[in-house]
Order: sequence, then C-alpha cells, then structure tokens
Amino acid sequence: MKKIIGAVFLFTLVSCGGNDESKTNDGISSLVADENLIGTTPEGANDIEEAPNNPVSAGSTTVEYMEESHDFGNVRYPSDNLYTFKFKNTGNEPLLIESATASCGCTVPNKPEEAILPGEIGELDVIFRPKEGQQGQVVKKRVTVIANTEPKQTYLEIKANVLAPILN
Repeated sequence: MKKIIGAVFLFTLVSCGGNDESKTNDGISSLVADENLIGTTPEGANDIEEAPNNPVSAGSTTVEYMEESHDFGNVRYPSDNLYTFKFKNTGNEPLLIESATASCGCTVPNKPEEAILPGEIGELDVIFRPKEGQQGQVVKKRVTVIANTEPKQTYLEIKANVLAPILN
C-alpha cells in the first residue's frame, strides 16, 4: 500500500506542473466482434465454431451516469476537491469497472472494486488537487472509465477555476 501511495505521489509531482489544459481525444473506441469463423462444412451446414484467437465479448452491460461532468467553481491552490460521480447499472449483467484514469496527475479517480449488480447504484470518486501553475486558469480534466459496457470507454469531466492561495 505504501508503494502505491508513493507512486501516486511521485506521479502527481511530475504531472501537470504547468498551465497546459488536458489533451482530449474526442474519438470513442468501441469493441467490434470479428466475424471470421472456422469449421464450416462444405455444404454450409450449421457446424460453425468461433476462431480460437477472436475474443468473445460476454457479459456486456449498460451504464447510466447521473452526471458526466462537474464544475467545482472557484477552488484555491492548494486544496483537495472531491466529487462523487454516481451511476446505475442499467443492463442485465454485473458492471465491472476495469480502470478509471485521469488526463493529469492532479486528478485522482477512485473506482469501485466490487461489481455493481443490475439495477444498483455505484460511485466513482474524483479528487482534484490544483497545481501552482494552474492558478488564474479555468482547468478542465478528463477521466476515462473502461468497463464491460458498450461503448467500452466512458468519459467524465471536471472543471474548476483555480484561484491563488489566501495569504495571511
């Protein structure tokens, strides 16, 4: 656990030290099944099996986020700003979130480790810790969630106007 915390701390120190906005990729990738089949009989009978190196997407489900973006408004450097994205498994299979990654080390998503059963509500916490170089800017950051859903990737966004610290 100490190694993980240390790695996150080191990554946070190295990442987003400047005033660059997050770089986004507006393309959405999706998993497309390959229809190459082997074992078809010459007569074209129903004796078909799947090719061994073609992955089969079993257990896909759907998810609905209550909100896909959050505006923190004005925040001060330095500060910890937490928002919890809530979502519902609207499909018929358990929802498994494989990963949740941020576009910058100043944003830390915490995904649920347990499966979210059909009809249940889940939560994904996102902590935004503005960096010194972000003062005086409106900062937007993206969290990419990968799960057993279609499409496989979902994008969440946070936004904040980073103010300078209050000096005594």
